[in-house]
Amino acid sequence: MPMEDEVSTGKDAKIPLRAKVLMAVVAVVTLLAVWLVPDDKQATPPPLPELPGAPQVDMDLPPPAPPAEDSAAAIQAGDRARAFVSGLRSGHTEPDPDTVFVEAERLQGEGYSDDAYLLYRFAARHGHGQAALVLGTQADPAFHAAANPDSLNDEPEQAYKWYSMAVAAGIEEATARLQGLRKRVEQSAAAGDERAQRLMLRWQ
Repeated sequence: MPMEDEVSTGKDAKIPLRAKVLMAVVAVVTLLAVWLVPDDKQATPPPLPELPGAPQVDMDLPPPAPPAEDSAAAIQAGDRARAFVSGLRSGHTEPDPDTVFVEAERLQGEGYSDDAYLLYRFAARHGHGQAALVLGTQADPAFHAAANPDSLNDEPEQAYKWYSMAVAAGIEEATARLQGLRKRVEQSAAAGDERAQRLMLRWQ
């Protein structure tokens, strides 16, 4: 048997040279296959760079507050008058009726009739005769429509009360107004108007 085709591996066993070469080739191919097969665990791709100018959103921030209401629309009728009197009282003194009357005239001129009425009423109750005359005029059916279409009181009873207070404060014009009111009330009472009849009982 030729010596080229045999390789001695021990005392008795011999492996052919071709088998030896074939085993070596298989081993190399196996190693290459193991090295080339990709791993199951995929590496995490790096994060994408942020675009310039992209807005940053903070999820912990509260939602934006709703737009505030218009402060002028939020003011209720009468709030201006109450705030004015409260401001005058902040000095721990009773507001001056003349000052209150001037503010009432200003508010009336600006169209805040509700606020003006409250200030007229405040001043009249503190002895301001001119304020009482204004209130009497607003309530007098003979004058209110022409002088103040938005009058809060269209009642001869109220006109009688305020005119009487103005007379007590020394307003001469109030005396003539009161006399004219009485004549109209007497006529209405004679015609059967129950309101006028009740008012005449107070006038006795």
